[in-house]
Amino acid sequence: MKKIIACIMSVLCLAALAAPAVQAQERVFPAAQEFFPKGKAMPWYYVPLTEIFFVYWGTMTGNVFSDSVLVLHKGELIYERYARGWDKDTTHQMYSVTKSVLSALVGVAIQDEKLTGVDQKVYTFFDDVEIPPGQESKYDITIEHLLNQSSGLPGDSDKETDQYTWWEAEDTGKAAFEIPQYCAPGERHSYSSGPGMQTLAGLLRRAVGEDLLTYARRKLFTPLGMTSVEWDAAPDGLRYGGFGMSMTPRDMMRLGYLYLHNGNWDGQQIIPAWYVAATPPPSPLNKDYGYAFWYFTRNLPKYNSGYSASGSFGQFICVLPDQDVVMVRTGSPGPIASGMNRAAYRSSAMEYVFLHWILPLLPFRGVPLDYLRGLL
Repeated sequence: MKKIIACIMSVLCLAALAAPAVQAQERVFPAAQEFFPKGKAMPWYYVPLTEIFFVYWGTMTGNVFSDSVLVLHKGELIYERYARGWDKDTTHQMYSVTKSVLSALVGVAIQDEKLTGVDQKVYTFFDDVEIPPGQESKYDITIEHLLNQSSGLPGDSDKETDQYTWWEAEDTGKAAFEIPQYCAPGERHSYSSGPGMQTLAGLLRRAVGEDLLTYARRKLFTPLGMTSVEWDAAPDGLRYGGFGMSMTPRDMMRLGYLYLHNGNWDGQQIIPAWYVAATPPPSPLNKDYGYAFWYFTRNLPKYNSGYSASGSFGQFICVLPDQDVVMVRTGSPGPIASGMNRAAYRSSAMEYVFLHWILPLLPFRGVPLDYLRGLL
């Protein structure tokens, strides 16, 4: 029986991964009041398998509920579904997807000639910061180090982070940059929602000379028709670099579509193509991360060029260039997960089946379990 099941799953995997090649066609770039046209789902898209998968996987991870899932294929919306209490006009907290949008804004500033490139030294934007003895390597930090989370500034899991309250400073970007490094830039990857990203936000505001949300609306969001974006700011007025952004799933889709088309939107180059091309490849210190985006290939070997902007509780904008696909998912932790004994759901055999047989069949990691939510 095991051999029969394995054979069936192998055939399904092969059929699913044999997606048709992308055909050249006229591209659709919707205006703010419009959206992508509806289309027919790909043959390898199968909703029931996805629901079965996410009941299991979501329970393990705490992301029991998907609040929205959207799939765009060749410029056509083949799937859009919302859980109870959510719809196309409801904004959702993005958490660390904010970092990826900040990265996109760095690309916009390079296209806009406010920045010359990612090799610019960070200290040149903070001429009011005095670098103390023993921290001379701070002169070597570049914008690229900040984008790749390898600046040497303490990250979220480093104990040094707890010693500083940069968010209370009169200039949070400057205060974040002043925090002592624990190592030289380029020596270690340390994921940061704080000092590194706030330094990047402060640097960018100094470079463009205006509030980052104002600049983003003028140079990025409005050209794409993104009208829902809000962005929390620290008490000093600087937008948070590592979190705090919210938008609708449809606006998330527009940003993913911009990256799918190498930073070009309806003939206008918003982000340099070379910058977008540099986004999926990994940074030297982390094979799964680069320019504030994550590879989306841990369990999807077919989609070896896929990458995503990712945030807590399952927020993501996933771009699969090889398949001409953009996927958006927003999520929230559910009360089921918090009350369950997760050990009961952990099984090496089941884990293997889901990670290596079921997941490769799926273009995303779950659908809204609104029928479960209705029971709570």
